Amino acid sequence: MFNNNSVSISVSDDESNDLNRIRARTRRKRKKLSHRTTYELPRHVLRLFVRYWVVLVFLLAVVLLVFESTRIGIKSSVLKNPDSSGKESPSKKNEGNLNRLDPTTKVIGGVRQRCLKLLPPEELEHLDILERKDSGTPVKRVVYLTDADVSMGEMKAVRGNGTRFNLFTGNQTFAERENSFQVRETVSLHCGFFNENGGFRISDKDKRFMQTCEVVVSTCAFGGGDNLYEPIGMSKASSQKVCYVAFWDEVTLATQEAEGHKIDENDHIGKWRIVIVKDLPFTDQRLNGKIPKMLAHRLFPDAKYSIWVDSKSQFRRDPLGVLDALLWRTNSVLAISEHGARSSVYDEAKAVVKKHKATPEEVEVQINQYRHDKLPEDKRFNGKKALSEASVIVREHTPLTNLFMCLWFNEVVRFTSRDQLSFPYVLWRLKVLKNINMFPVCTRKDLVNSIGHLETPLCISYSSPIMLTRIIFLIAVATAFLVVLLLALFSPVPDYDPPGSFFSFSLYVQQTHTPSSSYSSRRSSQHIAQPHSHGGGKGALIFRRTLTEGPENNSRIVGKAEGFIIPHEDFANSDFNVIYLTLETPEYTGSVSIRSRDMAHKLKEVMEVVGGTGAFAFARGIAMFNEIDDHEEEAVTTYRVKLLLRFPHTSHVDPQ
Repeated sequence: MFNNNSVSISVSDDESNDLNRIRARTRRKRKKLSHRTTYELPRHVLRLFVRYWVVLVFLLAVVLLVFESTRIGIKSSVLKNPDSSGKESPSKKNEGNLNRLDPTTKVIGGVRQRCLKLLPPEELEHLDILERKDSGTPVKRVVYLTDADVSMGEMKAVRGNGTRFNLFTGNQTFAERENSFQVRETVSLHCGFFNENGGFRISDKDKRFMQTCEVVVSTCAFGGGDNLYEPIGMSKASSQKVCYVAFWDEVTLATQEAEGHKIDENDHIGKWRIVIVKDLPFTDQRLNGKIPKMLAHRLFPDAKYSIWVDSKSQFRRDPLGVLDALLWRTNSVLAISEHGARSSVYDEAKAVVKKHKATPEEVEVQINQYRHDKLPEDKRFNGKKALSEASVIVREHTPLTNLFMCLWFNEVVRFTSRDQLSFPYVLWRLKVLKNINMFPVCTRKDLVNSIGHLETPLCISYSSPIMLTRIIFLIAVATAFLVVLLLALFSPVPDYDPPGSFFSFSLYVQQTHTPSSSYSSRRSSQHIAQPHSHGGGKGALIFRRTLTEGPENNSRIVGKAEGFIIPHEDFANSDFNVIYLTLETPEYTGSVSIRSRDMAHKLKEVMEVVGGTGAFAFARGIAMFNEIDDHEEEAVTTYRVKLLLRFPHTSHVDPQ
């Protein structure tokens, strides 16, 4: 057996001289082809790129994945620690608004007037809760559906319908949705709290407190959320007659306690009664926040009035004075802040998508449904602005307003959590609700001090699907290229090891002997056909001999040598001087092509290796032929051929 150097034979002094001569001859030839050296580096780089492009793309995918993960981590840390972002958070920016009681004014007819016209302080102290009689509303009673009103088949559908409907909401079908908008004396519809196992669990102690409230100001913070801002500006009479209730979950409770905001023995923080909610029904905390915002009549069954304030704001007016200014004096049952920037629901849908407040797909589903239901593009309904901002909601708990809020909540659950999109639709469908007070932005600013959201709640935010899609794409790309890389590294390869960058070994060309390997007798070497040379005549050598591992006649046969040589001086530069050495061993299988343009009758000849196949594919180098034995009685000559090879994926190495 032979490997890279195991069969090579040591070179004598004469041989070293010949090698020096060969090196000189080789260098002289390269001067004629100097462009090969000039372009060697670009070719080498190109070969490396072609060979390892999969690795490069894989590394690029990994870098992109790490970059995006880092961005997400930075965003998360900024959300949790706004001060670390280097930018001023909304709460920091607007913290100067805290505890402000100065009125908000605007110029009307050249005269500056207050936006919210409250009674004087002395009159507020004597203001009582107004008891209003039934004003002839067409809706006398609202019945809220529960699991007792449906079959077991519908209960199973609720658990596995693939939507946001769940045991808390019930599974409202489109037929039930359409039927719920039909105005009649008694209306039955879904309105949350569908099943006792649906979530939003409140302790019995808190329920008993909430049943005592006639007028309630409420807010909520789930998933960490915002800080709790102490209400200000109320009269002593309101402090005794009005409940202030803040709904927290256990995450917000832990967050606030870590910041030093402790609940006292009466379950209060300042004027706020803290109600802890367990088992929130939705993964989206904004959707959980719609429950106290829209379903106050379910949470406070005996309340006559309620005021909702977003957690980003500080309520700064007397609650009874607000009811008087926005409901009683205007003969309204619902007062809600109008949108300051837009009036059309279709314009709002575009803004929601642009600001990544909801995914384009879910917004498209909602808007397409509203178009199908013929929702007009009018910017005003019944003379009122169609789009609400809804950060402050003041309402009387009547069957009609309760029905409105249930319908609104069901639309928010069915479609997007952006209640601005569904409010105009419900207002348009429930045409009998006309006594609504859509108060302007100026009035809202007089009602509350706007602080801004301190933190994004720990929930599945609306921009998460976009970021999640990006992460999944990057992981898929990285995985795909990892698979390709592994296949390239571990896929089956030919049963031989490719030669190294510089490969040197010797073989022996012999006439005939008894075969000792897989070569049969018909493959034994043949006599050289002697050239015809009469007085300078022309001739050719055509031969086929065996290649052996050693110089002995009985050495193991490792291949064959075939060729065609024209040794005459007139053909010194002929391209027809070709020899093929074919190897067939367990280690290497392939052939080497040898050509010479400078043949002479000497004991040692040097030829050029111009290519190969198999294990010697694309080989380049030199082949030195040396006559070592002459059996005159048999006219048989043994030649040693020493091969010095290099390959295209390596730079040139001079033979040493």
